[in-house]
Order: sequence, then C-alpha cells, then structure tokens
Amino acid sequence: MSRYRNPWILLLLIVTGVVLGGLIGSSLGNTLPILSYGPGPLGLKDFQVDLGVLYVQLTLLLDINVSSLIGLLLAVLIFNKL
Repeated sequence: MSRYRNPWILLLLIVTGVVLGGLIGSSLGNTLPILSYGPGPLGLKDFQVDLGVLYVQLTLLLDINVSSLIGLLLAVLIFNKL
C-alpha cells in the first residue's frame, strides 16, 4: 500500500531539524565541543549585481556543524515514520 507524502512536510522537517540542531550545537558547544565541530560558513559571500539603476547585494551562508547534521538525519527518520 503506497501513501502520498507531501514534499513540503519533508522540507519543513529538514529546515526545523537543521535549525534546532544548530541551536543545540551552539548552546552546548562549550560543554561538548564535538557538537559544534564543522567546516565553518559555506555559501555565497557578497554576491553583487550592478545594473546601473538596480544594485543587488546578496549573502547566503550556511554554518553546518555535527549537531545540525544529526538534526537533519532525525528529520528524515521522522519523515519516514510518518
């Protein structure tokens, strides 16, 4: 029996898991340093487009650490159990 699973629920669970994992890693990073271990911010930094009339500057950085990856895995497991 196949069930229809909404991909928006998966996206919501993934974002929630990564954000909560990151918060837990940053708050418990002093007591358990392994939770805050990661490569640092990854992404676009100061991407600029100047069209004369319109000037756009964009910065998109993701700070991934071990606890946010654990949150991501838990979110996918919860989605599979739904």
